[in-house]
Amino acid sequence: MNSAVKHQADEALKKAYELCYTPLIKYCNVRKGDAAVSADDCVQEAFLVYYNKLLSGETFENPRAFLYRTADNFLKQAIEQYVRHRNRTVPLEDAENLSADPLPFEASDLDYDKLAAVLLSTLTTEEQTLYRMKYIERRPLSEIAELLGISPAAAAKRTSRLRSQVKNKLTSTIQSQRKGGI
Repeated sequence: MNSAVKHQADEALKKAYELCYTPLIKYCNVRKGDAAVSADDCVQEAFLVYYNKLLSGETFENPRAFLYRTADNFLKQAIEQYVRHRNRTVPLEDAENLSADPLPFEASDLDYDKLAAVLLSTLTTEEQTLYRMKYIERRPLSEIAELLGISPAAAAKRTSRLRSQVKNKLTSTIQSQRKGGI
């Protein structure tokens, strides 16, 4: 691509954006009515089309008119899609009776304190400390990081890994408890 064409396209886009963005947003917000459509998405799509046409070497006598027409087209498509989706809903009395699959165990069969103790015993000492600080004492990550001598980002990463690990272990612990293995 020619750098002169790109520079001209960038300048034309910048100028059009400064002149038209706010009025286009207002226009799209008024036109969309109560439809759950993002006016900002329609406007951004219009600017993207405009910019791509500029990059391909096309020129516009009235960029404002092009942007309004293009944004309006995107808005019409979004409203049509919204209406089609909205019309797929049915009254509650006509809806199918869908329910989640039943749990493979009864919640009353579980001794949560026992499960928690078993689960925590599978963690290393460092993981138990982190778990206690984050989930029992409810300390902020910045304080945890300071106490452990690590950065807040490292504390966040460790907490995230611990949460995933606990979730995985919880699943296997519940299954073991159901089988009488705890």
